[in-house]
Amino acid sequence: MTRTAKLLLIPILLLQLGWFIFIAQHRFVDGDEGYFLLASRLVLLHKKPYLDFFFQQAPLLPYIYAVWLKFSNITWISARILPALLTSILGLLVYQYICRQTQSWLFGIIGVALFSASTMTFAWLPIAKPYSLAGLFLFAAYVLVSRLPKSHVRWRVASAGLLVALAMSTRSYLVLTTPLFFWWVYRISPDTQKVRSAALFLVGLSAGLIPCLYFFALSPSAFLFDNLGYHAIRTHAGLFGLWGEKVGVLLMLFLGGPEGNGVQMALLFLVSVAFVFSLHKTSHWPPRLAFQLALLIGAISLLPTPVLPQYFCFCVPFLIVSAVCVVHQLTSSVDSRRRQLLMASGWLLLGCVYLAACTADLRKYLVTGDGIPAVRGAYDRQDWKIDRVLEVSRTINSLTRPGEVVGSFWPGYIFQTQAVPFPGLETDCGLAIADKLNVNEQVRFHVISWEQLETDFGTHLPRVVVVPNHQSYLEGQIVGDRSRNALIAHGYKLVRLVGDTSIYVY
Repeated sequence: MTRTAKLLLIPILLLQLGWFIFIAQHRFVDGDEGYFLLASRLVLLHKKPYLDFFFQQAPLLPYIYAVWLKFSNITWISARILPALLTSILGLLVYQYICRQTQSWLFGIIGVALFSASTMTFAWLPIAKPYSLAGLFLFAAYVLVSRLPKSHVRWRVASAGLLVALAMSTRSYLVLTTPLFFWWVYRISPDTQKVRSAALFLVGLSAGLIPCLYFFALSPSAFLFDNLGYHAIRTHAGLFGLWGEKVGVLLMLFLGGPEGNGVQMALLFLVSVAFVFSLHKTSHWPPRLAFQLALLIGAISLLPTPVLPQYFCFCVPFLIVSAVCVVHQLTSSVDSRRRQLLMASGWLLLGCVYLAACTADLRKYLVTGDGIPAVRGAYDRQDWKIDRVLEVSRTINSLTRPGEVVGSFWPGYIFQTQAVPFPGLETDCGLAIADKLNVNEQVRFHVISWEQLETDFGTHLPRVVVVPNHQSYLEGQIVGDRSRNALIAHGYKLVRLVGDTSIYVY
């Protein structure tokens, strides 16, 4: 890196941090954040995912967040500052890597600007979901692997394996990126060190998988059900079905749709695919690995059922690296000053189109909620703002004693309170698949059925129940309507209405 590029490291980190913290404070709440954050708080209470509560994701994220919350505050704002910080560090790595690859601080700034302005970045990384943590692990692994064999150090190879494993311990389907990383490590290592490099990579990989192996050893059936079984039965199409829907999501990714503009991803992809395999003589030019990873992660992101456009946010830093490095190579290869200016003008025009495309999305994710999953179907979209969530949490605190059990059909309301969740409602995902399990399986996997809930309401447990009107459907009925009818039938009284969220007390 040049001296100027190094001097810009701290300002770029601080600028990104300010930008992503602003996004984190104002972006609408995503429904999944509720169970991720409540799981992190339960970990602080010495509860274990899979063993003590249903948790349908890889195990690392709640522990990372629990450590952060232990030394900061158990608040929504504090919880969102962590992914904002992780996203800023990821952006800094993108800047640093492009500067090193191109030997130009200007192209590094272009790269980090594209990263920060990407809808896929600001909409999904600075919130309490796995994307910023797993994305940082995965990109850091790429940085280490791409620097081989120029800086072939044993710790670097082992660390790359460790980081890949940590990424998959955060987002389990990233395990499918392992063969590509392993192939690159083996292929570009010196002939005398290929076997050793492969072994070191596998050693690091094994170390990073310790969290998954630990929970698998404690309860293989619960671990496998939460990570695989649940996803296989959550829809009628099984684990890898609904391919017509997947094609539709892929088209939205490049043509635009309710959740994003499509222009940005299309530009990054087209610039990369047009030139990344033809510009450099050496077959192991690092931007090629970045593009291959983007393609592989994109293919992997199509596998879950249902598939969501947000899954493809992992591709963005890799596409930016490949696209910016391609542009640098093309511009540098032109000798004529006039042609360089014409080419630069063309790239500038494309850059302006890229930046302009995100303006409507910014308003969508910060102000209107149009097109955003869950938010767009809410009767009152302000229910999905942090301030409204905190108003419900304060109301819960005013009605309960410290440590009292509260039933909430959305776990995010419990996170910043003194209450603990009713068993089976630690996540809002178990209720929808409970009827596909027998009673023994429901108990073993900590999933509660609607019938069991109605029985508990009949005994007036829990005393306080929170019912959001989030348009969640169960057996064709809106959960809010069904739960209200059951609560009223068993003598519960509506004591507070916050937005469209009802709080019942017996």
